[in-house]
Formats: sequence, C-alpha cells, structure tokens
Amino acid sequence: MKNDSYLIFDFDGTLVDSFRIVIEKFNLLSDEFNFKKINAEEIDGLRDLTSQELIKYLKIPPYKIPRVLRCARKHMQKEMHRLPTFTGLSEILEKLRSMGFTLGILSSNSSENIIAWLELNNFQHLFNFIYGESHFFGKKYLLKKMLKSCGMNKARTFYIGDETRDIEAAKQSNVFSVAVTWGFNSEKILLQCQPHYIISNPEGLLKIASDKRMLSS
Repeated sequence: MKNDSYLIFDFDGTLVDSFRIVIEKFNLLSDEFNFKKINAEEIDGLRDLTSQELIKYLKIPPYKIPRVLRCARKHMQKEMHRLPTFTGLSEILEKLRSMGFTLGILSSNSSENIIAWLELNNFQHLFNFIYGESHFFGKKYLLKKMLKSCGMNKARTFYIGDETRDIEAAKQSNVFSVAVTWGFNSEKILLQCQPHYIISNPEGLLKIASDKRMLSS
C-alpha cells in the first residue's frame, strides 16, 4: 500500500560497506592527481572531519574533484562484488518496501556501479530510482532536481546518509536529514551538523518510519 513518503539513500557507507576499498582506490590515485595518501593510523581521525575539511586535509584542489571521482568510480567497477551490505539492512529495506515507502538512491558513485551491486545482491526490486552525481559537493543540486522531476512532497521526503555533506544536501533541499553512524563520519561530527534524525543501526529506520510525518493523511 502506497503512503506517499520517500526514503532516499546514499550508497557508499550507507547501503554498502565500501570504506576500506574506497580508501584503497583513493590512495592508488594519489600519485596521479598529486594529493595526500591516507595512512591506516590516520583513519579514525579522518572520521571526525567534515567533508570540506577532509578535502582540504587530503590537499585535493576543488577543480580536480570531479576527475578524481570519475577515476575512482572506474576503479570501483571491478570491486562491486566485494562490497557487503551492513548487517540487518536488507531485512529492514524489505520491510520498508512492504510498508509502501518509495525507496531511491542518490550517490556520488555511478549509476552503473550501483545497479551492478543491486543486481549482484538481488536488491534491484527494492528501489524505484537511482541518481548518480560525479561532483563531491553536487548532491544538493541533484537532490533538488530529483525532487522536482519526481514531484516529491518535501514534507514526506527523507535523505539518509553517513557523511556531513549528506546532511547539508538534505537541509539545503528542505527535506528531512537522517544521519547513520555505521558509515564514514563519526557520530560526533554528524551531531554537530544537527541532522533531523541520527541512528546507530538499521532498525532505527523503522522507528523513523513510524513518525507521524511519514504517515499518509
């Protein structure tokens, strides 16, 4: 039964546990694009940086970001079969779908990579739409475009992600932001961005789904 509410998910770090492989691919590209490599002992500290602070720390000039992302996405194509989802998430997505919620994906990864992963894991039936964006800070523009093209009710739309830029994109698009703590950014820095919701496990999505703002009038 349809309830006219939308749950839009980030991909890397939210639906799939790709963190270690993403770091691996970025380190492979660091010499080509002349930015800082990430050492294992630095990783915990990086989780406390905002998305803007991370780019500055890695010394990636803004004009290089789209090219770096395009190359990283190409490298990721061969790794999609290695990426697991987070424990318990598939069951929660099935429940949300059965409850009538419309599910979608908005990510900095490519649509091709996302579709390949969905098919490998038999998740393709869960999502109604997929949007990819090659610019690291372009999610707010794509989210606004998606809201308009799909005719979504902002009062019933939630964007779910693991990074500070996901929270910012949701707020700038006037939809509800849901921060998850099982991805890249730490709970500490996510809380500083003041998301509408913050959850530490997939079951938390069901609690959000019971919010009166998610229910049909």
